[in-house]
Amino acid sequence: MLSTQKNRQIFQLLVAICLIGLSAVWPVRPAPVWAGSQSTIPSSDSLAGCGGPIFASSNEAFEQEIVRLTNQIRLDNGLPPLKSVEPLVNAARFHATDMSEENYFSHTGHDRVDGELVEVCNWGDRLSTYYSNAQWRSENIAAGYDTPARVMDGWMNSDGHRRNILSPNNWEIGVGYFQGSGSYRHYWVQDFGRRLDIYPAIINGEAPTTDDGILSIHVYGEWNEIRLRVDQGEWSDWQPFALPLQWQLKAAAGEHTIEVEMRTESKSANASDTIYLTQDTAEPELNALPDSITFYYDPEDETASPDRYTIQPLAVGGDPDYSWQVVADVPWLNISPGQGSSTEVVTLAPAVAGANGGSDQATVTVSLLKSGGTVIAEKVIAVSLAAKGDSFAIFVPLISGK
Repeated sequence: MLSTQKNRQIFQLLVAICLIGLSAVWPVRPAPVWAGSQSTIPSSDSLAGCGGPIFASSNEAFEQEIVRLTNQIRLDNGLPPLKSVEPLVNAARFHATDMSEENYFSHTGHDRVDGELVEVCNWGDRLSTYYSNAQWRSENIAAGYDTPARVMDGWMNSDGHRRNILSPNNWEIGVGYFQGSGSYRHYWVQDFGRRLDIYPAIINGEAPTTDDGILSIHVYGEWNEIRLRVDQGEWSDWQPFALPLQWQLKAAAGEHTIEVEMRTESKSANASDTIYLTQDTAEPELNALPDSITFYYDPEDETASPDRYTIQPLAVGGDPDYSWQVVADVPWLNISPGQGSSTEVVTLAPAVAGANGGSDQATVTVSLLKSGGTVIAEKVIAVSLAAKGDSFAIFVPLISGK
């Protein structure tokens, strides 16, 4: 007789293996499209049948850790990460809650009728309630384990569960955890799937945050070209499709949405993912600068008006990783200082002594550089030196007659 907690856990895994073996042959049935996000309090009514209600997690951090560990194991085995999607999360949370509150352990859903457990829903129908248009589905369940690490170790030491975790057929995942009144207290569900014409994008193995903004993006499907944009900004140029897509996120701290567009000669698709940037990685920008500057030269006293013009390349504090420089393409325009790394004001002054009174044109280039000399922003200013009082006279010839 199985009396110890350890033996109960072994028995739980054996039950799960037996049931999960049926997943490959269970037909995929049509289901309504999932909608809604408001959570429901578990009750005998909300737990009845094949699901539909959306339950909150007992511990979202536990669920996220299961996703992280799953994706790390897949990456260690040369497989792409899975994307956590709300329909599968809701399906998994329903079943974890149902097993706990109805006090049973099975892939098949049960209800309590007059105090007795009655089978009411196979696992495939339950998933279809939440997850539509599925091409592939599978499920792992466990109970009694009190940490994500322990339940993952149990699953990975079971051939059937390991196959689901490492299946290349799975592209998406949802994890549900519930701690409640059931005999085993802790109930875990991993639901896996792949949907028709859905090509997930996953940032940094589905990590919720990044400190440095360095992104490794995996996109499912086979494509010829791909491009990217951040927070609905400008699209990058199209580039050959290659995995993983590497991207440096330069932005303010906060949540950011990365959208990718993929295409072949015959089809295209979009996908997106979000990540929270914990630290500001935005590069400084050049300050607002004029498009053109004009100096007027007075040949009588050999002076220019104005005698100088000032610009400020940067409007924010200095950063040792960045510098700026200001360069003119003519010798008659003096620039001081010509470079810096903070909010210095730059003076542009024409050298007009001996000028011939004609007009001269110059170009001033203001550059923002990253350490190592890489130019990350540039502004070109047109500068003119014009003779003061230039005018045109029209003479009407004298007409005389006899």
